[in-house]
Amino acid sequence: MAKVLVINQGLFQELVNFQEVMETVEAAFTQFAQSRSVVFPSVRERIEEHNGIYSIKSSYLIEEGAIGLKTGGFWNDNWKKGKTNHQSIMLLLSPETGEPICLLDANSLTAIRTAAAGAVAAKYLALPESRTVSLIGAGIQARAQLEGLLHLFPLEKVTVYSRTQASAARLVEEIRQKGLQVEQAETPREAVDSADIVVTTTPVFSPVIKTSWLQKGAHLNAMGSDTSGKREVELDRLPDKIVCDLWEQASHLGELQGQLSRDSLFAEIGQITGKELPGRQTPSEITMFDSTGLAIQDLSVAQFVYRKAKEEQRGIYVDL
Repeated sequence: MAKVLVINQGLFQELVNFQEVMETVEAAFTQFAQSRSVVFPSVRERIEEHNGIYSIKSSYLIEEGAIGLKTGGFWNDNWKKGKTNHQSIMLLLSPETGEPICLLDANSLTAIRTAAAGAVAAKYLALPESRTVSLIGAGIQARAQLEGLLHLFPLEKVTVYSRTQASAARLVEEIRQKGLQVEQAETPREAVDSADIVVTTTPVFSPVIKTSWLQKGAHLNAMGSDTSGKREVELDRLPDKIVCDLWEQASHLGELQGQLSRDSLFAEIGQITGKELPGRQTPSEITMFDSTGLAIQDLSVAQFVYRKAKEEQRGIYVDL
């Protein structure tokens, strides 16, 4: 009979801070680029009857001895029921026996590991002195991305655009209460034109912004596209450096699907964090990171939390 440690959302949030997660995700990118971990083929399928997208992502961290999967997805109508659209759980298994060892809430995990990925990409690709950020989308991930960037950059002004004006207005008020200058843009181009960093976090299937709108020296974190057919960005002018988390995934599920060839890609992010290739090299470069979300991000953070919970003797054990 397996004993499974259950870590709920509240405990997960108590056990991590953003700096730890960012360091963990950056190390995971590097390890993957150096073939020290394995990402298994992902499942990403629409559930038409319930207006949802179902996903399974799994991986294996060789050195850490961790194996596991995250399952769940995005249910578009959940907000009507007072629930978040993103829903997921994480399961860790023993790599020696295959027995389940830990079950974690993965809603908070997904939000913070995605924000960490965006922060890591911006750390290497954005101007270090970036002062202005544009958020395209006004949901949970937009908030998480902003919090991540605030850890790294001396941000002074935030511009928010969302097709749902009420959502944008709520986010604008939240940001204003943080003491930052903030405004709500009427159009996506207005939001993008003068931003040092642009972050897209929408679930759309047709482009909201164009790369030709980016100013010299700007960096774009494209975080929303993670399903075949999704697209937030029209690549009408190729950035100087295009980086993704994993080409095989980004070219089928991310912004890069159908828009460019492998030869147009500068690097996968682990090649940059591992110092194999450079990040930003000049102040005028326009850079882009296409994030589809890798299972190693989820697993590395989940393994970190699992070990911390055991060390602190927290969580609840359940016999299966």
